[in-house]
Amino acid sequence: MPKVKDEYLIEKKKEIVKAAFEVCKRKPVCNVTMSDIVAETGMSQGGVYKYFNNIYSVYAALIDEANRVGDQIGRIDEVMDSDSAPEDKLRQLFGIAESFFSDMLISYNKILFELGTFCVQNPEYDKRISSETKETAVFPYLAGRLAELIVTQCKAGYFSPVVPAPDILSFVVASFDGIIRDVTMNRCYNISSSEMNKLDEKKLIGCLYISTLKLLGK
Repeated sequence: MPKVKDEYLIEKKKEIVKAAFEVCKRKPVCNVTMSDIVAETGMSQGGVYKYFNNIYSVYAALIDEANRVGDQIGRIDEVMDSDSAPEDKLRQLFGIAESFFSDMLISYNKILFELGTFCVQNPEYDKRISSETKETAVFPYLAGRLAELIVTQCKAGYFSPVVPAPDILSFVVASFDGIIRDVTMNRCYNISSSEMNKLDEKKLIGCLYISTLKLLGK
């Protein structure tokens, strides 16, 4: 009997998170209220607050849901634990970044982008949301493992970087951030210039991989 109750609770939480997801796709995230989410679910206010007592816990659940897509952490660890050559590991890690971002682009990326901007402007909200997230954030974890690979192989002499390794890592992180930002704005908000009608995240990340490899002396 307790198992049935647990499954019921899990399904109800998923139902509320799905409703929040739909609302956040339609409205700017910072303007979404608990009342919006209650209305979307069709549940009573008490029914929703039983599972989420404030908007920050809902935001945290949305972030966790996004970071669960495709078990990317497991994929990253699998690559790092493999016997592949370092440049192949690097290529596979960039491939994970590409597939994860593409899978998220039309679904969660608008929400995460707006949440990120909102939290930068409101650090106290960032702390409240972060304190309730449970899943490991994929891109920071990926950046950490990329750094581990690059630094280790530079020290071992496998890579012969043409600029200091920390500068390469800064370049990679800044480039990832720029690609995510610009492609999200281009595809989710239809913001583009006459020179760039549609940005292709796969091509951009492919170019970043090649650039990184060249900077590493390969």
